[in-house]
Amino acid sequence: MRLEPLARACVIAALAFSACGGEEAEPAAPAETSAPAETATEAPPAETAPAASGGDTASPAINSVTVDPGDGTIMVGSGPALYRLKPGAKEAEKLTGQLEGGTVSGNLVVRFAGPGDLLASGHPQEGALPENLGLIRSSDHGDTWQKVQGPEADYHELEVAGKRIIGVNAESPDIQVSSDGGASFETRTPPAAPIDVVVNPADADQWAVSTEQGTFVSSNAGQSWRPRDTTFGARLVWPSKDALYSIDRNGQVRVSPDGGRSWDDRGEVGGLPSEVAVGRQNEVLAAVVGGKIRRTRDGGKTWSTVTTLH
Repeated sequence: MRLEPLARACVIAALAFSACGGEEAEPAAPAETSAPAETATEAPPAETAPAASGGDTASPAINSVTVDPGDGTIMVGSGPALYRLKPGAKEAEKLTGQLEGGTVSGNLVVRFAGPGDLLASGHPQEGALPENLGLIRSSDHGDTWQKVQGPEADYHELEVAGKRIIGVNAESPDIQVSSDGGASFETRTPPAAPIDVVVNPADADQWAVSTEQGTFVSSNAGQSWRPRDTTFGARLVWPSKDALYSIDRNGQVRVSPDGGRSWDDRGEVGGLPSEVAVGRQNEVLAAVVGGKIRRTRDGGKTWSTVTTLH
């Protein structure tokens, strides 16, 4: 997702695939089968998404998107810069945050842990700071940051589920889990190198991971996994217990009401997705190539542009 560090992560993941995933995990049990769920009644569409396109390759490559559950501020991590879109604004502002010993701006992955509580991982911009910052925290939407006690890792995927912080280090295909605010981590081994890791908001032990071999689901916090979908390289988000979203590389949106056992086709996000996030009131946001942040309010049927980064 980030330009230089995440490119390194992609190389590592590619090597892992060619070597059968590094440390070989136990074979996954056969997927359970069930009849396809009926499509739920959706709210009236807001705006029809345009046809998918490659977008403007000169626009910022978006690593992460997260929404403050308190006031709706949208934070966007990209290679060049960290962006902040305040509630009601049309244009996002670039930020350079202050961290003791230096500054941070681009190459951050960001995730809200709660209202006004922003976590990030990445690299410094200037100053006497380590190359890998580990976890840092901001309470003012990215203006100032504090170091979180813990390893100096480069997490290119971050999720927060209750008291758990879930991360994927750019230098390892394993999933790292912390129950003490990021001070220490335990390791979970997915079936293949993860692209996205998401958690059922109604069950902190039910996880889904997307990989180049498809999507897998765990019911015991990553201790074991079952295959649930063969779509490779999907982006995932889980805004409510009965809505696990999967967006493939062509921008096609599907939603599972039962944790991945069955899938309903929805709409098109309108571009090549690089990140998906939960908004407020079960909205879903997606970053697409060209620096656009897209949003759906009707379960993925239609999408509108929130802002375009420059």
